[in-house]
Amino acid sequence: MKLQTGTAVAAAAGMLLLSGCAWDVAGTEKMPNQGDAFAKALQQQYIERAKFEVHEEDWISVDFFTSRAQMAAEGKPPMLQNPSERHLATNQAEIAAGYKRLSEALAAGAAKSAPLACARSQAWFEHWMEQSEEGHQPNDIAWTRGEFMKAVPDCAVAPVKQPAAAPAPAGESVWRIFFAFDKSALTPEAKTFVDRIVTAYKAQMPKAVQVTGHADASGPNEYNQKLSERRANTVVKALNAKGVPAAVVHEKAVGETMLPKPTADGVKEAENRQVTVTFVK
Repeated sequence: MKLQTGTAVAAAAGMLLLSGCAWDVAGTEKMPNQGDAFAKALQQQYIERAKFEVHEEDWISVDFFTSRAQMAAEGKPPMLQNPSERHLATNQAEIAAGYKRLSEALAAGAAKSAPLACARSQAWFEHWMEQSEEGHQPNDIAWTRGEFMKAVPDCAVAPVKQPAAAPAPAGESVWRIFFAFDKSALTPEAKTFVDRIVTAYKAQMPKAVQVTGHADASGPNEYNQKLSERRANTVVKALNAKGVPAAVVHEKAVGETMLPKPTADGVKEAENRQVTVTFVK
């Protein structure tokens, strides 16, 4: 918002000076950042919003964004501003939905995975609210909203990369198929790996095929035992469907009692979410 010059600006300036205004945009931009990548990105994003408001001569908003940039520079990134802190006459439902989406992403740790995208999302969201609160510049409202909408999809927790299904070492007949956290369904990669196991079975014709299900230590023992049973049974059914006779397949599940990669109780570990397939010759 561009304020009237003269008395209105003088009054606003006086109020901000009394409250300790943060109009030193250039100085704040040069402050060494003591925080992580998200804090560094947030400092710069708030500075960009402050510079825009300097051009608009909206000194209250300059103070708001510069103060938040200072907090980020000090390694104390401000929390996402709640819409309840603004007097919003328009866009209330959409802003509430945007706040929910972004706050949930930040709470889940997205700022660690995508610091720049999350910093952009936070600064643009708050600028969108600032423009909506003013309510008289529809082009700026649409612009800030659009920038938020472009940034927020990338503010997300990076998916945990599952270990690739491990091929049997040369000269051995032990195979490992990995599963997603708390899942017993075969991934597309695991299905391809089952095909490779079946091909090896037909070439080697072992006397028996031992299928052993595992789970990591992140849940209750009883639950993990059941989960490892479901995983083992999924692999057995897939092998049978591909031509490995049920008579040669021996199935068991050990839950979290025989962790392939030892961990403390309660620890999530992708290496332990597996089914081991062993050829007995």
